[in-house]
Amino acid sequence: MDKSSEYVNASAPSTASTLHSLIDSVRGWLDSFLDLVVLEGKKAGIGLALMLGFGVGATVLLIAGWLALVGCAIAALVENDILGWIWSLLLVALLNFAGAGGLVFLAIKRRQDLLFSATRRQLGLNSVSTPSHE
Repeated sequence: MDKSSEYVNASAPSTASTLHSLIDSVRGWLDSFLDLVVLEGKKAGIGLALMLGFGVGATVLLIAGWLALVGCAIAALVENDILGWIWSLLLVALLNFAGAGGLVFLAIKRRQDLLFSATRRQLGLNSVSTPSHE
């Protein structure tokens, strides 16, 4: 019986120290995990900023290329005496407006897909009527 009383007395402090050690370990793990999340968040933010910068650069280059291409078409129309400057510029502007109008039409047609109709139906939120387009 003497050994069992020593075991009970020895186990109580060791249980408390084990629990304290476990809490310290979890706290250390959580601190390391949060540090990792912050570092990866910073890395992702820098990556996103770079991607946006590259996208802006590509957009500028595409616009410059498009303007050069349009300028070449206008110059070819004028140099070959097909149209004068005013009519060449007007033709190219009208073609650009027609292309932009077509893209706007396609964007408006696709906006119906952004209403999350299946998700809203699943959640029972059918207050917004969605026109069927198929």
